Amino acid sequence: MSAIQDSSQLIVTDFGPIQQADINLRPLSVFIGPSNTGKSYLAILIYALHCYFGSYQSRLFFRSDQEFRSLLNFVLPDGIGNLRDSLTAIGKQLTELEADDSGAQNEVVIPEPVAAVLRAMFREAAGAGLKDEIARCYGLDTKLLRRRDANGSSRVILRIRPVESAEPLEHHLILKSRKVTSRTTIPEGMPLKLRRGSARPMPSSLSWLYSPQLEFEDYLESDGSEVRIGRIQLLQFIADSLAVSVYGPFGRSAYYLPADRTGIMHAHKAVISAVLENAAMPGIRQVLNTPLLSGILADFLKGLIASDNASRSFPENMMRPKEILEICEKIEREMLGGSITIEDSEMLKYPQFSYQPKGWSDSLPLKNASSMVSELAPVLLYLRHQVDPGDVLIIEEPESHLHPSMQVQFTRQLAAIVNAGIRVIVTTHSEWILEELANLVRLSRLKKPDRVKIDGGNVALTRDKVGAWLFQQGQNSDGSTVSRIDLDESGLYPSGFDDVAITLHNTWARISNQLEK
Repeated sequence: MSAIQDSSQLIVTDFGPIQQADINLRPLSVFIGPSNTGKSYLAILIYALHCYFGSYQSRLFFRSDQEFRSLLNFVLPDGIGNLRDSLTAIGKQLTELEADDSGAQNEVVIPEPVAAVLRAMFREAAGAGLKDEIARCYGLDTKLLRRRDANGSSRVILRIRPVESAEPLEHHLILKSRKVTSRTTIPEGMPLKLRRGSARPMPSSLSWLYSPQLEFEDYLESDGSEVRIGRIQLLQFIADSLAVSVYGPFGRSAYYLPADRTGIMHAHKAVISAVLENAAMPGIRQVLNTPLLSGILADFLKGLIASDNASRSFPENMMRPKEILEICEKIEREMLGGSITIEDSEMLKYPQFSYQPKGWSDSLPLKNASSMVSELAPVLLYLRHQVDPGDVLIIEEPESHLHPSMQVQFTRQLAAIVNAGIRVIVTTHSEWILEELANLVRLSRLKKPDRVKIDGGNVALTRDKVGAWLFQQGQNSDGSTVSRIDLDESGLYPSGFDDVAITLHNTWARISNQLEK
């Protein structure tokens, strides 16, 4: 399939506190607005969509020949002869594409009826699993996610538009009072293409799949590897490669750092110990006495453990992108004044995080470090051990526990993270973050030699990389609406923070007038 644009359109109607939202996600997306307007609701939804669409491989896999034949009989009632011939041709073209070093051939067009089968595979892959993943991430039944005052159903539409197509791909989730439905739609007129570099690496034995003497159900065993690959596997290989375009950026991994991450970092030892204790004592305590974690909190805890495992597997970070590691080092050097370390676990697969101030021979338990250190520690851990370019890092309220000057510095590091290829989403109430973000966008209009004359001018973001979205409460408490805001004539984002400053100044003036009487 053709390459997709850098942004994806997400349309949300009557979901949680949100009445209407229509956003185009950018490499850096910023959610702004008063409390209780749905910023976190939308961020969690985006995370849930990544969790679901990022696990497409298991849903595109046929569990049995009978399941595969049932799909074929539904899509191709006139027989599978043409499908056999088309797969033979595709297998040959893919092999030639991989072997062509000249670059003369750049894509393979998927013919009918293979395209018809692929569209059906993606449609069937939608299923009810999306509903379950959203419920897991929120820790709520999906029925409770419908806006309370909504008359109709709640709708979530993810729209991905390939550059060369007039029609978009669409993924729908509809929440009704008693029923939840989801579907994926690939327009029939949209050409399906595998481009060079978009397909996954070809198995070595796949080159034999275009042999005309093979029957459709036959398999081939590669020499000595005992790997059997047939035309069913070829079809799944094609679907797996197309998923990069069908799901777009949402097919990549996402990582969610919740607003209360500092408290979790301090209490994670007790939380995990309680989970392990209850797991080892089935039937002794009632399940209802154990509070359940939402998916984002459970995933955050698992992510901390994964950081420990990653540090043990690659202690010198040899497999991590150099640019990302340099950002981590700069945050430690210029903001934390020390380093975040993972100490030996007290029990199996259990991490213990510490902070070692610069010049100290000993380290402190993270709970004894400043709140700023605890706030930034999970950002460093995720960047250093898990998040890759193309992935999404979602940070709630990055300004928490940070002095305004540190908020400005961290905003610059977020820009550097985006320039390193990681997509970032933040929810914020900080005027300092927005003003520095506006400066970074305006800096991009200067030539590089002129940027270095300005403090912090070594990092900039072009306007197309940033999307700022204002959440506002609707009239009569009808739910919030979300609208995009751009730089105004003064070069700032009109977030409404100025209204608070003006109110405070007017109050100060009135008090001063009374004191002078």
